[in-house]
Amino acid sequence: MNALYTILPYLDNGIIKLKKERGTIMKVCNFGSLNFDKVYAMEHFVEPKETISSIGYMENFGGKGLNQSIALAKAGEEVYHAGKVGKDGQPFIDYLEKYGVHTDYLKKDDNTVTGHAIIQTCKGENCIILFGGANQEIDEKLADEVLSHFEKGDVLLLQNEISSMAYIMKKAHETGMKIVFNTAPMDAKVFTYPLELVDLFIVNEVEGRGLAKVDSKRYEDIIAGLQKAYPDTEIVLTCGGDGSYYIHGKEVVHQEAFMVDAVDTTAAGDTFTGYFLACQMMEMSVQDSLKVASKASSVTVQGHGAAQSIPEWKEVAGALIP
Repeated sequence: MNALYTILPYLDNGIIKLKKERGTIMKVCNFGSLNFDKVYAMEHFVEPKETISSIGYMENFGGKGLNQSIALAKAGEEVYHAGKVGKDGQPFIDYLEKYGVHTDYLKKDDNTVTGHAIIQTCKGENCIILFGGANQEIDEKLADEVLSHFEKGDVLLLQNEISSMAYIMKKAHETGMKIVFNTAPMDAKVFTYPLELVDLFIVNEVEGRGLAKVDSKRYEDIIAGLQKAYPDTEIVLTCGGDGSYYIHGKEVVHQEAFMVDAVDTTAAGDTFTGYFLACQMMEMSVQDSLKVASKASSVTVQGHGAAQSIPEWKEVAGALIP
């Protein structure tokens, strides 16, 4: 049996101990977004000039930042969530703490409201409208305050849903932190950031195509474009049902997807990001990290909602072991 399957059952609730024994204990600072997810189940996505009724509604805790912090915590990592919520944001603090995420650096701003997302879901797919709210009120002063609590070797996880991104990257680099950047949502602002400071990109095929500045949808072309644009940077490219790729220079590692009947894909990428990063911090091989992250993501899409659909380590391990 593969060594991965041998150790999986013993990592539940023992990851921090394992890392201490290996001398690899470090902290993750996820400087990320938090949103109220207003989710509407639809028979089809609304079209221009169309008014239709939804066939269901849920309101959940979400935001790519929150989802990835929950995924890291459920995978057993010690993660500190940094950012801002509005005057309506206390439930987020309580929710993160419920799953063991540290909220020491999550600030409440009574002069604004928490971000939110309008999400349509249909036949396992989704489309999303974001309102930044407090996520867009993060300034350099807060960045300095937060990052002063971290040191060389710690990990900074970022998504493209908060303000002051360029400054945060530069400050973290000066500190000696490893910078992991999930470029979602991919837009023109990404190219105003000091991307040369990023140690690891985690992107889906759309984001990867944008990051590489290629028009082709062929994975071979996207990978080649990423290798050319970022030859010294680690990159993980997720491709839905076609699996995932790890790219570093000329090295390319592929992991097939675990095929399931998807119910809601909202937090699939965030689950993958959290679990892949957690596995890498446990010093698993790239191939095993991709495999665990892929399995965790496949479990997530079989449930409804965002953060609440992310599985615990025990569930992922149980699903992987033959």
